[in-house]
Amino acid sequence: MSKWKPHRVRPLGRGNRKRARNGLELEVFPGPRLGPGVVTADYQTVLAAMERFDPEMPWKKARSRILPMMPRVRPFPGPDLELARAMLPPGVLVSFGIDLGPAITFVGASLLDRWRVDVPTLAATALSNLRQVAADCQPEAVIRDRIGDVPVTLLQSRLGIAASLILVPESLERLLGPGPQLLLAPMRDILIALPPDVDREFASWLADEWEALDPNHLHLGGFRHERGSIVPEALDEAMARA
Repeated sequence: MSKWKPHRVRPLGRGNRKRARNGLELEVFPGPRLGPGVVTADYQTVLAAMERFDPEMPWKKARSRILPMMPRVRPFPGPDLELARAMLPPGVLVSFGIDLGPAITFVGASLLDRWRVDVPTLAATALSNLRQVAADCQPEAVIRDRIGDVPVTLLQSRLGIAASLILVPESLERLLGPGPQLLLAPMRDILIALPPDVDREFASWLADEWEALDPNHLHLGGFRHERGSIVPEALDEAMARA
């Protein structure tokens, strides 16, 4: 029997919905407390940010706030929305959002039509903005620890972009070192670096444990990183079949 027992994420029911004055909805799910040094915004802060958002914002004003959004497992709650999507290196199908600080509102195809902007322009803008935000992420955001005999490096940017840094890997060397490393991205703002030869069963278990803490978790598998080069790596059979 394996010593690493994956904590598989159970499906969630519906959360508690909050409606902002501008019609946007927030769905709140209770969850376990996060570990030391890992933070998340409370729903009042998120709701206040959503209420400050102008749904009629023009492209000229919105473009500096567009960011790529890593695909999460649980579908986006709220009205049906045809999201604008693009496949970006290293092979991640992302959507796009307007950064509201502690919240994100997603960009749909109808919004692109109103802006008269195509998906390649949207993607290039989002990556340019991500690089600028990444420049504000400091090495002090990196936590180094061990789990048993495995050294673990964890990045929480507090800017909501840690997982997205695999899309701009030139930013990783400054924060995590040149590698080689195995990277895990279990949450929007958590990126974990492990030794390149780490036991893959341990890596899969660790990803599962972190994913279980977040109702909006990601499930992307692993990524091998070395000197700004990122290559995807499946950690379990489900990812290998995807």
